[in-house]
Amino acid sequence: MGLTHVSLSHLVSISAHRLQPTPSPRRLIEKGYAASDVEMRSVDLLKGENFAPTYLRVNSAGTVPTLVVPLAETTGREQDTKFRALTDSVAVLNFLDASRSQQLLSQKNAAVDALPAPALAPATIEGKAASDALIQLVHCAEADPNFLLLCARSADELAAQAGGLQGAFVKGRDEALQRYRAEAAANADTVNPREASQNSKLLAFYDDKIAAQAPLVGAYLQHDAGAIAGFVEASRKAWKALPSTLAKLETQLQGTYALGDQFSLADVHLMAWLARLLAVVKGLPGAPDDELEALDAALKHEVCGGTAVGPKVRPQKAAPLAAVAHHADLLSPNKLSAYWKTLKTRPSYAAVYGEGLH
Repeated sequence: MGLTHVSLSHLVSISAHRLQPTPSPRRLIEKGYAASDVEMRSVDLLKGENFAPTYLRVNSAGTVPTLVVPLAETTGREQDTKFRALTDSVAVLNFLDASRSQQLLSQKNAAVDALPAPALAPATIEGKAASDALIQLVHCAEADPNFLLLCARSADELAAQAGGLQGAFVKGRDEALQRYRAEAAANADTVNPREASQNSKLLAFYDDKIAAQAPLVGAYLQHDAGAIAGFVEASRKAWKALPSTLAKLETQLQGTYALGDQFSLADVHLMAWLARLLAVVKGLPGAPDDELEALDAALKHEVCGGTAVGPKVRPQKAAPLAAVAHHADLLSPNKLSAYWKTLKTRPSYAAVYGEGLH
């Protein structure tokens, strides 16, 4: 079934309130969407609202963002409009880009001042390949800044985080899962076949999520020594992979913006990813106020930039961003820093991050 790119008033965007980086608000601003074009709703991840049965009816994976869009063949005047949920951020942004083109708005006789900027998706095969590579890079599991937010590079760091945002997130998520599972279990004896099937699916979903959450619960809430050791090991592995991701990003940046001189689809994804990463490093113990200096400090940590020598650790003397550039065999070690400063000049940056990175 096709998706319409015309009836924008039918769009409902569901994004995260706290914790999750979602590129949709940036895309809406960069494409010139009006407030009336998309109905915005939010779910609070700290309270586990994305696991509520009502949300799972829209997005069965319980992820964010979600964009509810009308099916093209059901938008006629003589039939009820049916909808479909887009639950992958790449698909969401592609749809938002294609749904506000100059051609479509001209067909609707939109006002001149309502016309959008050119399409953000690359127009060439080479450009699309470069864009796809960058988007894939920042969406891979190894580069997930949300996991880095929860990561603890030592048992002491974990103990400190347990009393902060990270501990509140794990607790809120676990309490929500347990509560929603109990509610589903209480309705398991229903004789209604449809309700019984729905409850069975809910129970399976909650059981899977609770099992996946177990390492976090063990480390953050139960203070289990084995869970703490395992989580710290996984955390250190995640931080150790960060310089490689940044090096790849350095090599793939092509100009003032990701693909050259023009702001593009890739920049929307990169802005969200970098903003989240920099928010994470600014929250580390003893981090400088400047986000790029905070990134440097994080990369200087022995987990990222040190070389183990026996039981001791010998930190590298090279500046982290310079080391990243050297690893990437580049001549411009400040490429990523300059790119970030350029992104901060965008209207979408001011609108989304004016009160601080998140």
